[in-house]
Amino acid sequence: MIVPMKKATLVILREDRDAVTEALQRCGELMPIPPEDLPPGAEQAEESLRAAEALRLIRPYQEKKGMFAPRKAVTAAELLTPDEKGRELLAQIEEASAAAEGAKARMGELDARMEELRPWAGMDIPAEALSGTRSAGVYSGYIDPQKADALREAAETQGGAVSILGSGPQGTAALIYTYRPEEGPLLEALAALGFSQAAPPCTGLPGDALAALAEERRSAEASWEAAQAKLRELARSREELELFCDQSDAAGERAQTPYSKTVQTVYLEGWVRSDRTERLRKAVEKAADCCYLAFSDPAEGETPPTVTKNNRFVSQFETITDMFSIPANGELDPNPVMAPWYWIIFGLMMGDAGYGLLMVLGIGLFKKLKKPRGEFGKLVNVLFFSGFTTILWGVLFGSYFGETWHPILFVPLDDPMRMLVFCAVLGLLHMFSGMAVQMAASIKAGRFWDAIFDQFSWMMLLAGLGLLFLPQTRTVGAALAIAGAVIVLFTAGRAKKGVFGKIIGGFGGLYGITSYMSDILSYSRILALSLSSGVVGMVMNLLAGMVGGTAVGFVFSLLIYVVGHIFNLAMGLLSAYVHDSRLQYIEFFNKFYEGGGYAFRPLQINPRFVDITDSRENQGGN
Repeated sequence: MIVPMKKATLVILREDRDAVTEALQRCGELMPIPPEDLPPGAEQAEESLRAAEALRLIRPYQEKKGMFAPRKAVTAAELLTPDEKGRELLAQIEEASAAAEGAKARMGELDARMEELRPWAGMDIPAEALSGTRSAGVYSGYIDPQKADALREAAETQGGAVSILGSGPQGTAALIYTYRPEEGPLLEALAALGFSQAAPPCTGLPGDALAALAEERRSAEASWEAAQAKLRELARSREELELFCDQSDAAGERAQTPYSKTVQTVYLEGWVRSDRTERLRKAVEKAADCCYLAFSDPAEGETPPTVTKNNRFVSQFETITDMFSIPANGELDPNPVMAPWYWIIFGLMMGDAGYGLLMVLGIGLFKKLKKPRGEFGKLVNVLFFSGFTTILWGVLFGSYFGETWHPILFVPLDDPMRMLVFCAVLGLLHMFSGMAVQMAASIKAGRFWDAIFDQFSWMMLLAGLGLLFLPQTRTVGAALAIAGAVIVLFTAGRAKKGVFGKIIGGFGGLYGITSYMSDILSYSRILALSLSSGVVGMVMNLLAGMVGGTAVGFVFSLLIYVVGHIFNLAMGLLSAYVHDSRLQYIEFFNKFYEGGGYAFRPLQINPRFVDITDSRENQGGN
């Protein structure tokens, strides 16, 4: 069911703000309504982002955490108390990371300078001497390595000399020696070969400069390795940083609680469940000596958030509905009707008792070790619960890991037409349940005749058409089908103006039978998935049997059997989840459900990395 909401108005003294905000977060019952002038809360939000970034920085250095490793357990008081040790750890990680990045950047810069200088390492004169003398000129530059010999020949022809040095990205470095009177023709000849003049990127001997850069590079590398070692050491304190990250998140949520201010007070408006108002009142009164807290119904035009209240079984399937659309406040909750159908159809699509047993055992073990939470935890529970219906349908169809043994109903692989009819009947009942929900909503809203004309008439028509296929019920079926068709024909256009409009509307409404037939045919996907899962399982069994007979063959057959069935189970789970959801969203929800609501997300303790050991009642003091 959808729980009615109340609007809470809270006024407290300014000095009580922090204590009351923490109490609200512990209580977890109030969803603040933000005013236009939101408080900054920038400092706490920035610290939360810094903590998350620090976790990312140490991730490459931390030891691999096992999939089923337990989360750190803390009390609510520990989570809500600022941890100076965590703040110091954050600063150390940022400092070590900055040192590592700085050293790495310096290493890259030195590598680039060394690469540029390396071609000149063999030069035996200082870079300052390249200006030459009054009678002799010395020129330095780069030449294409393939033209080095041509450069030497051209220089010697013009009375000069060439010293070929090393090669680098810009080409081969070379020194040209010539007498001043002959340097003009020589430079022209060198330019024709593509010689580009360039000075060595240093002062003094390039070899000495290269050695100095290498030493500086070793020093930068040592600094980088020291910073890496520091980060590896700090990574051992990952749990403390995770706790600090959750503490920062909680502090950021409190800092951004949208209070409005007066001279001496602050006030806050928010939504609270109507059945939890006293819990909220007790939490606030315990935290503040002087406060004003009032509750009222939503005003006209206000749209409160949606929160549902269902039993443990149905509540797990709420995640399926929420992925489609959250129910609007005041709308009928579809989950109590949708959950059993999703559960039944999922098991029918899997349809193998062996796979169902693996689902119950495997997912049950995962739940116990990993303890999934939130929406993901609900989805895991949906798969876990569906394991039992998978076992049930597998026993009824006699399917055990692709083998058939003592079916109670029939074998879908042997009688697919019977299975198709079975799926169509199941789909018709599924659709009828959705139409019944819409009837209940119409009657609740005072539209009794709408329920009869728009839903019950179609239920009569479709049920009658189905009964026509059975000789024993053909007469009753014809009567129901005709009665339903007449009602649709004469009432579908009742909202139209004029006689002609009503007639056209009636025939147009009756044409809707094609849509219903299409919806019923959609349930044939249950047959397709059931058959595909059974066929793949049977093929894996045949392949495993073909390679047996020897010791080595037995090992291979066992491998084929295990891997094949695990693959088939995984693909079956994915397919059943997708197609079962589609049947709910398209064939079921479109009969009655609109959605369009938004979730109730109260200010609460919601850690990402740690578990809270004390109960919610202890946190809120209720």
